[in-house]
Amino acid sequence: MNDVARIGKYQLLRRLGQGASSVVYLAYDASLEKEFALKVIKQEFLDDPRRGKQNRKLLLNEAALTGKLVHPHIVATYDAVISDEVSYIVMEYVPGGTLEKHIRPDHLLPLDRVVEYMYKCCRALNYAQFNGIIHRDIKPSNLLLSNPDGIKISDLGASLRMDVDQTLDGNVGSPNYMSPEQVLGQTLTHQTDIYSLGVVMYRLLTGHSPYNAKNLAHLYQQIMYESPVPPTKLRIDLPLQLERIVMSALKKNLQERFATWRDFGNELAALGHFEKGELEVNETEKFTTLRKLSLFQDFTDIELWEILRVGEWQKQPAKTELVREDEMGEVFFIIVEGSVSVTRYTRLIDVLSSGDCIGEIAYMSRNQMPHSATVVSSTEVTLVKIQPSQLDRLSELCQLHFNQAFMQMLARRLRLADDRFAQMLG
Repeated sequence: MNDVARIGKYQLLRRLGQGASSVVYLAYDASLEKEFALKVIKQEFLDDPRRGKQNRKLLLNEAALTGKLVHPHIVATYDAVISDEVSYIVMEYVPGGTLEKHIRPDHLLPLDRVVEYMYKCCRALNYAQFNGIIHRDIKPSNLLLSNPDGIKISDLGASLRMDVDQTLDGNVGSPNYMSPEQVLGQTLTHQTDIYSLGVVMYRLLTGHSPYNAKNLAHLYQQIMYESPVPPTKLRIDLPLQLERIVMSALKKNLQERFATWRDFGNELAALGHFEKGELEVNETEKFTTLRKLSLFQDFTDIELWEILRVGEWQKQPAKTELVREDEMGEVFFIIVEGSVSVTRYTRLIDVLSSGDCIGEIAYMSRNQMPHSATVVSSTEVTLVKIQPSQLDRLSELCQLHFNQAFMQMLARRLRLADDRFAQMLG
């Protein structure tokens, strides 16, 4: 397809990239004053005599995800148009590029950053699996960098719902990252994505592919029957624990490979000192826990699910500094369980517990602001971390209820502060 100035209501600003099936543009919606990534599907991809029918199913599969997956580490899909004239998908624009540039030996990431990115991918793919979806095409070019420490998974066009018949060919995916069961055309589960993410991790750690094949047929043979070279043979400074994790993800036998994203993610969490809670608490348990908070007493079930899907669930041990005074920040936290102490110039000014918020100035300003106090967990705490920008994805009624609940909480805290001040004067 030739470049055009506009598609539908979107002005095309520049081309971001091109693949075998599509061209991706940076697009602008003047009515929303916002940029998007607009993926235009090549017509020849849909009209291909041999695979056109399957390709159309892939496109319909991606279009069906519009608005369904809301997660901080999954690229949001906002709109889809499929017609005989033009077909395109409107997605969140993620400006940081992909992990593709970091699989070369001369441009590797720090080890702790690799561990962090892989952990966040485990969280996102665990969430996708909870929603009945496996990706089937995990590779560096589908992992987008959003901030210095942010990563988002894109291109769910090859994804497969696990609650319907597997009508698409089992070997959809990129050859270098395909699992043995994909090569064999077997029934796929989430463990195929675990294997593919293991290949990505191997390349990020070593700058090399797990296999050194002469051609595609040789590659398939190696994937099915040969063990990769241990990463420490390619990079001597690699910790053995990290090698063990990546080799577990690459096991050919499903019984030996990580059985769940929780298993994979918790291994990374232990190594990177991340909190395991996000992968240990399932969505229903989180929903039930939030329902008990007075902050959400007026929310419908649907609205509460919306809140759950824009937040990051965390657990932190006692004496963890959550917020430091005068340090810039834009996120805020909802305390689910436990308590925290709030100090200013080392003087205790408040104690907060379940249902209270931390960092509310960030929410009110919607910009990075210096924190006015230091917040330290007094006990082990369970938190929901929210980026203010994520709230824009909530429905209007959910946003209204959230604003009302937030203002009521702040009014209560202000009244308590006034009472304490009056007592001090007395």
